[in-house]
Amino acid sequence: MVRMTQRPFDEGETAIENAYALLRSWTQGLFRFDDHVQNLKYVIAPNGQLIAPVMVAALQTSDTALYIPDDESPALQLLVGLEPFEDRGEAGSLADRWRIHHGEEEDINWVMMEIDMARFSGLVIDGEALVRTNLFAEVEAQLCRSINDLGDDAMRRICQARLDLDVEQPRAVAIDPLGLDIRARFDIVRLPFGTPIEDPDRAIHIVRGWASN
Repeated sequence: MVRMTQRPFDEGETAIENAYALLRSWTQGLFRFDDHVQNLKYVIAPNGQLIAPVMVAALQTSDTALYIPDDESPALQLLVGLEPFEDRGEAGSLADRWRIHHGEEEDINWVMMEIDMARFSGLVIDGEALVRTNLFAEVEAQLCRSINDLGDDAMRRICQARLDLDVEQPRAVAIDPLGLDIRARFDIVRLPFGTPIEDPDRAIHIVRGWASN
C-alpha cells in the first residue's frame, strides 16, 4: 500500500508505475548492508524478483537496501530481504540469466532479493507493487533471438538513433512490456518502448520499425 501525505490517489498510482519503470530501466545500483556498501549488478527474474551475487557478509544481516542508481542520487530506494539459492538445478537458470547480462560473477553467493518496501518521489510503496511477472517470459528467448537476427548493424543503428550511443556488438538479452535490454561491451543499455506493450508481436514490430528508420 502506498502511504501518501496530502497527495491524491491517482498521483500515488502514477508514482508506483514510474518507480517500476525506473527499476526496469537499470541493472545496477548501490547495495548497502549494515555499514558496508558495494556496487551491485542485478537482473530481474521472469517472476519479477531481483537476482544478484553478493558478499557472504551480506547474508549475515537483515539490514540490507538497494539504491538506484546510487546513494548520492537515489531516485529509488529499496529495502530488501535476501533469500540465498544454489547455482544448480532449476535455480541455476537464474544465475545464468545474470551471467548473460553481466558476464562472470566476482561473488559466488547468489540471492533472490525480496522487495519489502520502496521509497520513491516522497512516497513509501509496498514492495509487492514492484514485483511483477514478465508477460513476455514464455517467449522472451524467442523474441531476443528474432531481434538479434536483425544483425549487428541494425542494432547499432537502433542504439544510435534511440539513445545516441555507439554500441559495439549489441545483443538483446531481455525484453518485457516496457522495453528491451541490450548488452553493450561494458554495460547494459535500456531501449524503452515509451508505453507498455502487452502483445509480443507488437513489440517485435516496433523494434523492426526502429531498424528500418
